[in-house]
Amino acid sequence: MLSAVALIFGFSAFVYFTQDKFEDKLPIEGIIRFKSLDFEHYGAQLVFEDRGIQMLKNFAGHRMVLFNGSITNHCDFPLDVLEVRLILFNAHEPVFEIFRKPIRPGGYTPPVLTGETRKFTLYLEDFPKNWLASRAEMDISGFRFSGVTSKTPVTITDPIPLSF
Repeated sequence: MLSAVALIFGFSAFVYFTQDKFEDKLPIEGIIRFKSLDFEHYGAQLVFEDRGIQMLKNFAGHRMVLFNGSITNHCDFPLDVLEVRLILFNAHEPVFEIFRKPIRPGGYTPPVLTGETRKFTLYLEDFPKNWLASRAEMDISGFRFSGVTSKTPVTITDPIPLSF
């Protein structure tokens, strides 16, 4: 019995300490972003679907927003990075945006192969208190295929229009 408790504790500690790796904080090179020349060409080969956005309360009673989506890769190259933009609106006015990478190089998220669909869920717990929960959106802001890199250097700080 004691060994089972020690094993569970050890596994829990391993999972906890390996979740936030240093590699996850490093910038990823070669992402094809909105202003890149190849964004429309390669973006047309990705199908972003099954999007669902929910407002929930966490165990502490604070609001959180869940963004659910899936991506289907119809390109000949494996998709190894997907970057999405999460936007919160009050009526038609954006009040908050953040960029997340649900698919990134590493052991937790292998590349999406040709013809494969991958589901993902992202959540927000830290957002402005003045958000009235009227609307939230999720858009593709960038991606990278193994073997394909961006021809136009674009940084994440470049403005991305709200609709494209």
